[in-house]
Amino acid sequence: MATTNPITQSRFVELVKAGLTKVYEDRISELHQKEQMRDKFFNITKSTKAYEDYYSVGELGDIPAFNGVLVYGDVSPGYSTRIEPKEFALGVEIERKFWDNNLYNVLKDWGKKLANSSHRTKEKYAIGAYAKLDSIAFDFMTSEEGVAICSTAHTTKATGVSTSAGFSNLGSTAFSPTAVEATRILMRAFRNSIGERQAIHPNGLIGPTTLEQKFAELIGTDKGLYSAEGTINVQAKKWKYETSDYLNDTSTKNWLMVDWELVKEFCVWVDHTADELTNTVDFETKKIKHSSYSYWGLGFTGWPFVYMHKVS
Repeated sequence: MATTNPITQSRFVELVKAGLTKVYEDRISELHQKEQMRDKFFNITKSTKAYEDYYSVGELGDIPAFNGVLVYGDVSPGYSTRIEPKEFALGVEIERKFWDNNLYNVLKDWGKKLANSSHRTKEKYAIGAYAKLDSIAFDFMTSEEGVAICSTAHTTKATGVSTSAGFSNLGSTAFSPTAVEATRILMRAFRNSIGERQAIHPNGLIGPTTLEQKFAELIGTDKGLYSAEGTINVQAKKWKYETSDYLNDTSTKNWLMVDWELVKEFCVWVDHTADELTNTVDFETKKIKHSSYSYWGLGFTGWPFVYMHKVS
């Protein structure tokens, strides 16, 4: 049985009275109406399946010198990831006489309101996924590796490969120009499944809006960022950054470094069913009903696109 909370005339009795000078609705635009971060943070893909499976395979090692006998190499399996979309739905129910007696142009455009709610929900999940990259409490995915996307304990199935260096992408250093350069070096040192260096090119910063000024200073200051001597800032114009107020809800200090090209490679938004907005009149009660339905999910098929600093 569906849970209803009907919008009735008795709850909004002022709207059936003539003489109100003005009735306000949506006076201030919500944050999500001005921003759409999920297009920047994920590769949006369509799906018609109950879930999407992703799998990786390892790499070949170096080619040895030929001594007259061919040496055969081996490739190790990688890890699998499954992203399983979830259904999202919301309805509203309006008393028929209230709909007819409502004298003002409010509580009428339920399609817009439901679309806004759906968009907000998606934005919060998208940005929230980045906020908790250090957690294994995934919303839509299962990972064979069994660790968080940002972790100090990434592993490999290849035998004889040391994971003591190049397999960690989680730190705890507060944002600063020095920390940015140190993190860039760490990302450049990421290793693949056989312990070889990868082509990682860090060029992005992500964080809460509380760090926006520091991001802008780092990128926009040509000289004198580090000292009063006016030394050249090698970080100027080097980074593209994105901030969100939603990240403030988790931490005002945590920040991420990313390779924007690899973001689109490893971060997947599975769009199974776009927003379906419907309305009907109940045969028995004559109440007017509106609803929204969508079916989607998100996940990460690997970790080398990002380094996270979780700052206490």
